[in-house]
Amino acid sequence: MNRKRNAWLVLALLVVGTLGLVALVSSPTEAYFNCKIVSCAAPDCLEGTHLQVPPGQCCPICVPD
Repeated sequence: MNRKRNAWLVLALLVVGTLGLVALVSSPTEAYFNCKIVSCAAPDCLEGTHLQVPPGQCCPICVPD
């Protein structure tokens, strides 16, 4: 009986571990990235442009008005 219980326990741990690994790999990395730790240089924009942060990025770029 003890051997059967141990086999089920190992099988359950393998299933839970596999599901956890799949969830970690398939999740988007953008959700875990913190822009507060990034040091960006603010470029000097030319006339007719302004600074804007593109979606999914942390550092601003110059875009036309």
